[in-house]
Amino acid sequence: MRVISERPHDDTRLRTGTVSHSGERGGGHVGEIESGKPVDPERQADFARAVEDSQARRQQEGTLRERVERLAQPSPSDPSLYGNERSIELLQHVAEVVLPGMDVSPEIADLAVQMINEEVTQRLEWAARRTEAEEYEP
Repeated sequence: MRVISERPHDDTRLRTGTVSHSGERGGGHVGEIESGKPVDPERQADFARAVEDSQARRQQEGTLRERVERLAQPSPSDPSLYGNERSIELLQHVAEVVLPGMDVSPEIADLAVQMINEEVTQRLEWAARRTEAEEYEP
């Protein structure tokens, strides 16, 4: 399927140089605008400085992907890392994913899963008691 535009395309401006509003081709030299007047050196220096600052910032901070990955990682001072819910999640992950993939005898794996399940049960009971005690506090 071919898409046809109703307006004429003048793609000569995309190849080289610039086209002024009157349709005349300009030189396309860096530092010149369509009318052929030189660009203000102060503005050109400001632009160059902005480009250099942007490049320096990108080198220091890394790519957008790297910055997002750093923000997604919890900081060690994040209290949620040490919360009861997180530790239960980690214990369950070890019991369900890590232990079955390890090269240990079935008896040892079963014993480890039992111990982990007991620990999870104790933590859940402790959290329930703590919640109950907080409800009775004035």
